[in-house]
Amino acid sequence: MLAYWLMLVIFATGAIVVRDRPGAQSQSRPVLFLAAVLLTAFIGLRYQVGPDWSTYVDLYKYASRLDLAEVISHDDPGFYALMWLGRWLHLEVWALNLSCAAIFTSGLLAFARRQPNPWLTIAAAFPYLVMVVAMSGVRQATAIGFIFLGLAAFLDKKLYRFMFWVMCASLFHASALLMAVVVGLSYTRNRLQSIVLLCIATYPAYYILSASFEVYIHRYADESLQSEGTIYRVMMNFVPAVYLLFNLNKFTVERHEQVLWRNLAFVAIVCVPLMLFVPSSTALDRISLYVIPLQIYALSRIPTIISSNSREYLLSMTGLLIFLGMVMFVYLQFSVHGKYYIPYRLYPLF
Repeated sequence: MLAYWLMLVIFATGAIVVRDRPGAQSQSRPVLFLAAVLLTAFIGLRYQVGPDWSTYVDLYKYASRLDLAEVISHDDPGFYALMWLGRWLHLEVWALNLSCAAIFTSGLLAFARRQPNPWLTIAAAFPYLVMVVAMSGVRQATAIGFIFLGLAAFLDKKLYRFMFWVMCASLFHASALLMAVVVGLSYTRNRLQSIVLLCIATYPAYYILSASFEVYIHRYADESLQSEGTIYRVMMNFVPAVYLLFNLNKFTVERHEQVLWRNLAFVAIVCVPLMLFVPSSTALDRISLYVIPLQIYALSRIPTIISSNSREYLLSMTGLLIFLGMVMFVYLQFSVHGKYYIPYRLYPLF
């Protein structure tokens, strides 16, 4: 468990040192990059860590029996193409994990750098998004990495670049197209342009990803497919979403950002009553993963919003970091899948 605490402490320390002081973020950028490289290795070079480890090992072996045509026509073709390439190069499963970790971390870093305290943003993401999702659900974590790159582009008002990254995400997990709808319709500078672009993207997306959609429709209509702890993960998005809606002007003054976070907040809130009607909790669990950027965005900015001076800011941030540590501790000690993360093993040293 020490390895997880060490990683959280690195980003927590950076958050305390940087705070929101002018110029501090740019000065710490090289160190933050090195920390992100360390995080990539931490995620990608793990060995027999995570409940889905054996599943992805079997998938990696399965990909070696496919030809290129079968790979392209497979559900989630981007992910299968990456596996096929790794097997073609005679690399072991660590190459797949490391490649996916690099995509995920690059996206998270790009998003974090657009926040007042990027260290705190990554720290807020660590207990669940990094440790649980990126170190187990490799396929969807990679899609989320591309989503983060898309969100960074959206914050820079680069809609076409955003759509490109979302399309890349959908090649790894077709459910990522949900973000194309939510974020695309948040582009307030030209709503007609957003709608037209979404319509144009719909047909090729369905043509390429129809196999994935068919798999998901059959899978998530099955009441027997349930995910443990979905209610806790949905509520972890719900609470920040409600707070953000009531304090939207305090989070950002940019109109397109306000619409983006408002729309994602609505998705997070709607997920709560949907738990009573959706047959498979796994479906909601997958949707809630795409709302996690809102969660870490809100959490990382709350100390700035509620504090009137540096002392209050430091106290509120320390309280947030303690809360994140508690979340990680509870998951590792008491969750159904926590045992699959302990002990942490590094691939070259197993």
